[in-house]
Amino acid sequence: MKNFRAVLFFIIIVFSCNSNRHDVDLSGVKIDDIKIKRYGKELFSIDPKNIKEELSELSDEYFFFIGNEFQDTLNLMKIHDYITDSSMIEISEACNEKYPDLSDIEKQLTSAFKHYKFYFPDKSIPEVYSYLSGLYYEYPIQVVDGVMIIALDMFLGLDFLPYWQIGLPKYQIIRFEKEYIVNDCMNEIMLSEFNNSPEKTFLDKMINEGKRLYFLEAIMPETPDSIKIGYKKSQMEWCENNESNIWAFFIENELLYSPDFQYTSKFISDGPFTSAFSNESPAKIGSWVGWQIIKSYMDNNDDINLNELMKKTDSQQILSDSKYKPKK
Repeated sequence: MKNFRAVLFFIIIVFSCNSNRHDVDLSGVKIDDIKIKRYGKELFSIDPKNIKEELSELSDEYFFFIGNEFQDTLNLMKIHDYITDSSMIEISEACNEKYPDLSDIEKQLTSAFKHYKFYFPDKSIPEVYSYLSGLYYEYPIQVVDGVMIIALDMFLGLDFLPYWQIGLPKYQIIRFEKEYIVNDCMNEIMLSEFNNSPEKTFLDKMINEGKRLYFLEAIMPETPDSIKIGYKKSQMEWCENNESNIWAFFIENELLYSPDFQYTSKFISDGPFTSAFSNESPAKIGSWVGWQIIKSYMDNNDDINLNELMKKTDSQQILSDSKYKPKK
């Protein structure tokens, strides 16, 4: 009997330690399933000889893109040139081949937005469209006036030759994959809705980055952490194995309260690695550390929910209350 109690106690402790606060009950969250309207596919299905009439048929459903001035001769000429451009036709065909339908992405987005409404019931859900951006790599996802637009041509995979031809670096191209679409969508939601905390020091920037990544963690609990921050598995392991060294570097070089963003940006910016560390290190290690601080903060403050976290702006207080200690 004594051994049974010991085993039972062990099971309870393990279960408690492994419990995930992101496993929430969504049964009370009612939203319409996300449906992605494929403007790019529709546009490139138009007969170039019958642009005006066929655009008119699409104008109501895709008013966000077409507007009410599409019948202007100059606009019609621009659209004709766009849909008959050989490079754009190649991109359109590649998108149709890789994405014959978007049902799996729609399911993932529906799940993510259910979590979003669970934590932020007063927030609205945007209409979602896909389009062909012409490889507009700086903004693969945009949220404007209650509309989310997905540049589907920015998620065609590592082997899509035009990415390399326009000179994009490999560390960016490896994230132009299908599994990043929903992550990038929800990241843009976070930036458009909550990116309003002041940033006067490196600590402020780290905490804001930590909040952004924790937001993604809560909204997409089934998505691997490596996708959320854009790391390979080996890069995640490097951060985990060097967490105490990274923190020690920040402390010893008095970076936490530094206002010198020209220098500290190297620990937040994207890139192949972090120059202050080895070539095996990933970029954005300041973002990763900020994430660990926020995780520690939420673990040590059970009464704080995601909605309340996003409203907090005192980085020093968050750090103090986090009781953060890097793993050795």
